Amino acid sequence: MTRTRLLLALTAPVLLTGACAETTPRPAPPAPPAAEEKPEVWNDGMKVPLKPEAGAAQDGIELVTLPSPGSPIVAVRLQFDAGSIYDPAGKEGLAALTALMIGQAGTTQRSYAELVDALYPMAASIDVTTDREVSTITAEVHRETLAEFTEILVETLTQPGFAEGDFTRNKTQLESFLKNTLRASNDELLGLEGLQQVIFHGHPYAHAPQGAVQSLAAITLDDVKAFRAERFGRAALTLGLAGGYPEGYPEELIEALAAMPVGHGDRLELPAPSQPEGRRFTLIEKATGSVGIHFGFPLEINRSHDDYYPLMVANSYLGEHRTFNGRLMQQLRGKRGLNYGDYSYIEHWHLPPFTTNPSPNVPRRHQFFSVWVRPVVPTTAHFALRNAIYEVERLIEVGLTEEEFELTRSYLINYSKLWAQTLPNRLGFHMDSRFYGMDYYIDEIDERLSALTVDDVNRAVREHLQTGDFEAVFVTAGAADVEAYLEAGEPSPMTYNTPPEPDVVEADKTIEKVPVDPAGFTIVAVEDLFEKSE
Repeated sequence: MTRTRLLLALTAPVLLTGACAETTPRPAPPAPPAAEEKPEVWNDGMKVPLKPEAGAAQDGIELVTLPSPGSPIVAVRLQFDAGSIYDPAGKEGLAALTALMIGQAGTTQRSYAELVDALYPMAASIDVTTDREVSTITAEVHRETLAEFTEILVETLTQPGFAEGDFTRNKTQLESFLKNTLRASNDELLGLEGLQQVIFHGHPYAHAPQGAVQSLAAITLDDVKAFRAERFGRAALTLGLAGGYPEGYPEELIEALAAMPVGHGDRLELPAPSQPEGRRFTLIEKATGSVGIHFGFPLEINRSHDDYYPLMVANSYLGEHRTFNGRLMQQLRGKRGLNYGDYSYIEHWHLPPFTTNPSPNVPRRHQFFSVWVRPVVPTTAHFALRNAIYEVERLIEVGLTEEEFELTRSYLINYSKLWAQTLPNRLGFHMDSRFYGMDYYIDEIDERLSALTVDDVNRAVREHLQTGDFEAVFVTAGAADVEAYLEAGEPSPMTYNTPPEPDVVEADKTIEKVPVDPAGFTIVAVEDLFEKSE
């Protein structure tokens, strides 16, 4: 397994559930499109369908197919309703560990090393991602070796070996991610995970998908076997297939997967996240030369909601990920040189900084608005926070002009097409759309945005965005000093090596005095994070 695949496996998010959690049935999928309505697009000389074929459940498995007879590649995605929200209390990380023990471990027939050796000449791999709601096993293979690969895939899913050595290795990998990646080497992920934990405090989303160090230690191999039987079964599975697979292959694969346990397919009933009261700050004390700032609050909408799409335009105008399209990036970095990246989000962004576009197969029913400002020089962190708050407040109070709306809408309609350039990604977004009970997400963006007006966007902003109540996370050295200057609220004037434009200097006079008004502080040592569950 390459280093990249290992990292992706480890960064899969995971969550918790109590033993008596109530569940709700999985929503019925939308009616499949009629065959004559299925559009096609020319891609590298091959006709590639944009919409899946019929997706009725078969033997408890929901099927999504995206055939492309001209493609030499076959993509397989198995998405289980088995995310970290189903982790038992005190054993957070169980869903992620179980997924790894299926997708990256040996079987009753072969050791993991033998499986890797068998996959190598096929240029194939089996990868694993666990997020809050789902765990997904993904694979891509050339169609010429599909039969041999399918034998291995079915073996991993129906005959997991549960070897003690694999159990120890995968548990150690998850623990290492918590200690060495989150705590030590990736402050962007650290701040994001810290923000999610405070935003969703008391909610099943509240812990890292990888669990906690002490809860991982409490998990036994018997726990993994029981969780696999309960959540990694046919009743919780959405099977996605795309590419040049032969006729009849989906049915043959489903028949082969009949040896899997049935399990439970009902989704956990989630409580509404608690809304923050005032501006609360969690300061993560870490020996670092920069300051990372994240703040946000729960949103009441997701992709299935009408207001998601006007809010999507507003968010792109404010802070599109890794682009200079947003005002946050233009104002904080472009005009003031404060830092590297300034972005905003209306849903969870999976696996920064390794992703540049939204990732499929990490759907969530509950989402949150957030702003990221990082990394910042400590002497300008106070001003940077104020500048970010100022820009969000400006968006709410002033809104977009007609020209800004048209430019942003046009940009986003075209840019979103890039998110589904590949057949596997299109398949993933179709599966996500089934999860939300909606039509295909990428098409929905085009159709919804094309019908919007600037008034729709500005109304959605006023209804869903605010700056008075949020959770903020700072990753910083000298947390006590940060608390002191935020509490004091004194002006934080900017100084520049090279004077900026006069309009920037004039705006700074207002920004340096923007009230922060903290409602409370929590200082936590980075070594204590992800150590134990609450």
